[in-house]
Amino acid sequence: MNKEICKFDIIIAGAGVGGISAALAAARLQQRVLLIEQADEVGGTGVFSSVSLICEFRDRGGRPINSGIHRELFPAAYTHYSEQVVPTYDEQQLKANYNKLLGAEPLLTIWTGSAVVQADMRDNRIAQLHISGKHSGIVSAPVYLDATADGNLSALAGLSYHLGRESDGKLQSATATFKVSGFDRSLLQQPDIRLWSAIHSLRRELLPFYQELKEAGGTNNPRTGVTCFPYPDGEALLFNSTSVLEVDPTKPETVERGIKEGSKQAEELFAAIRQHPAFQHARLDYIAPKLGIREGRRIVGEYELTAEDCLGTRHFEDMVAACAYSLDIHDPEGGTTRLERIPEPGYYHIPYRSLIPKGAGNLLLSSRCISGTHEAHSSYRIMASVSAIGEAAGTAAALCVFQGLTDVRQVKPAHIRFILQMRGQFVEGSVERVSLPTASSS
Repeated sequence: MNKEICKFDIIIAGAGVGGISAALAAARLQQRVLLIEQADEVGGTGVFSSVSLICEFRDRGGRPINSGIHRELFPAAYTHYSEQVVPTYDEQQLKANYNKLLGAEPLLTIWTGSAVVQADMRDNRIAQLHISGKHSGIVSAPVYLDATADGNLSALAGLSYHLGRESDGKLQSATATFKVSGFDRSLLQQPDIRLWSAIHSLRRELLPFYQELKEAGGTNNPRTGVTCFPYPDGEALLFNSTSVLEVDPTKPETVERGIKEGSKQAEELFAAIRQHPAFQHARLDYIAPKLGIREGRRIVGEYELTAEDCLGTRHFEDMVAACAYSLDIHDPEGGTTRLERIPEPGYYHIPYRSLIPKGAGNLLLSSRCISGTHEAHSSYRIMASVSAIGEAAGTAAALCVFQGLTDVRQVKPAHIRFILQMRGQFVEGSVERVSLPTASSS
C-alpha cells in the first residue's frame, strides 16, 4: 500500500443520497472533497435497491419542507406535483442525474470500488483513514462525514451506536424489489397506473393471487398484501412486496442470505401475479441487485431524536433539516407495518446535535445513521430527509474548515441555515449572515 498521505479539506464515506448531497454542498463552497464509495458506482439504496417512490416531503399545506439539492435530484416531483399522481422516479435516470451533478464539480474527487478499512483516532479526532480497493492508501482531512447508511465509519472510529429496536435489538425487515413490464393495462379496472386510485385498485386486483400462493404454502413471504408503484411513464411497475427477516447489515452473511431469500420471494410473487389476465405476458425485467435494508446502526449523538419528537412536530433551535414522512416501521417479526402520519402541520425538525456523534470532534453524520431511536429512524430514513441531512452536514463541514474551527460543535446552526436558505433549502429559525468562501479564498 502506498503510504503517501493524500490530503483533502473534507472526506466523505458513502455515496448514497446523503453522501452525494453532502459532497455537492461542500464542493460548491469551494472545499476540496473526497467522496469514497465501496461499490463500483455511486447511487446507494435509491439506485441499486430501486425504491421508486418519492416519499412525502411536503407539509399538510403542500409546501416542500425538503428542497435544495433534493429538488435538483427529483425536479419533476416539484414542477409536476399533483395529489392524484404517484410521485416516482426511474433509478437509471437518478443515477445519470447523480453523475451529471457530481461531474460538474471540479473540486470533487470520487473514489469508487474503494472501502475505508481503518480509522486512526487521536485525541477524540479522526487523524486519517486507510483505504483499500481500486484506490488504496491513506487519506486525511480536517473534517470527515459518515454518509454510510449503517454508520460504518463511526463504528471503525470506535464510537458508540445502537442497533435495532430498544426492546430486543431486532431490525426492520428488508426487501428485494423487482421491476415488471409488458403487462396489458387495458385489462385492468383502472388502466392509468400513474394515478393513486389506479394503484390502489391494482393492489386489490392482485391480492387474491398472492393470497392463493400463501395458502398453498408457495412462499415464506410474511407480508399480507401486495405493494407496487408505477414508473413515471406508466409502462412498468416496481414491486415492493417481499419481506426478509433478521437481516443485519453489520453481518454480511445475513445480507447474503437475505438477497437469496428476497430473490426467491420475488420470483414466487411474479409467478402468482401472472395468473391475472393483464399479466399473463408480463416480463420480470430484473430483481434489484442490492437488498433494500431499512435499518442499520444509529450512532449515539449529542441529541437522540425520538418518536415523540416526530409525532409532536417538535421544533429545535439548532434545526438544520426537516422531515415530513410518517413513522413507517416494517415489523421485525414480519407481516405488519406500522404507518403513523406526522400530525399537523405535517413535519418536524432535525437538530444539528443529532448529526454530531459523541466522542469525535471532527466527524459529522450525513445519512440515516444520525442519532435517533428505532421508531424515529423509521421516519427520517427516506431519501428526502437524508438528502437534507447530507446537505446540512456538507454545509457545516465546509463552514468548519473555512472558518478555521477546531470542532464541528463550534459551527453555528444560524450560519448553516443562512447558507441552506441562500441555496433554496427549507429552514426555520434565525439566520446569521456569514461570508461564503470563493474560489480565490479556498
